[in-house]
Amino acid sequence: MTATDETMDSATTEETVWYHTLDLPAGPTPGLYDLRKVVGKLPWPDLRGLRCLDVGSRNGFLAFEMERRGAAEVVALDIDDPADIDFAAYRPRHGFDQQDLDNGSRAYELAARALRSKVRRHALSVYRLTPDAVGTFDFAIIGTLLLHLRDPVGALGSLRKVVTGNLIVNEAVTPSLDLFRRRPVAEALMYPGMPFWWLANPSGLRTIVAAGGFEVIDTGGPYLLPNGAGAPKRTLRDCFTMPVRDIPRNLVKLRGDPHYWLLARPGREE
Repeated sequence: MTATDETMDSATTEETVWYHTLDLPAGPTPGLYDLRKVVGKLPWPDLRGLRCLDVGSRNGFLAFEMERRGAAEVVALDIDDPADIDFAAYRPRHGFDQQDLDNGSRAYELAARALRSKVRRHALSVYRLTPDAVGTFDFAIIGTLLLHLRDPVGALGSLRKVVTGNLIVNEAVTPSLDLFRRRPVAEALMYPGMPFWWLANPSGLRTIVAAGGFEVIDTGGPYLLPNGAGAPKRTLRDCFTMPVRDIPRNLVKLRGDPHYWLLARPGREE
């Protein structure tokens, strides 16, 4: 990278809304979430020589991490068209519109250029994954996406068509649903104007992944995915808002979002 490129990247970094905190040559990006302290705790296999897929990549943190770990090829999957968002008559007020999608694409391009990355970004809905469209992959990871999908089981079923090896699912969960019952449950998060559908407890997440055609072979968590420097600043007063059921979650979100990881592999086809 030339001095001119580095200066340009530093300026554009400050103007861009970053979903992930990324360590770029010009300095870390002010991401909404900071995976740097937790990414090493995920159950990574040896990726050297593998073709890998990052589903719901946003600005590419996990895709670049797989490249750093020696993957032979990495595809970062996301969408560019709001028509592919799972909110037909239930549009969120923020977080999933054309401006947000354009910003995510721009942030990825800035990061890829700064890192001199060979990761290839592919704009395609997870529901339309097929071997003809993208080929097959030795390994895949899907991070904090299922709660935004109307049909998470269907999405995993599509992913099952193209993944021949292991899959890491790193997803937001609501451990509070385990307080009184440990059976698989999911909470409907269809608040007006918010870009969410479902939030499961850890057992529910395991059930969703299994229903999508994968065999769960290891699990870990729950743990907090830390807020990044670009996350909205919240106070204790902000946490005590309606509905009352959200107060415990709001208090936890002062530090980050509860997550849970699963390591899975394609189940046997009947």
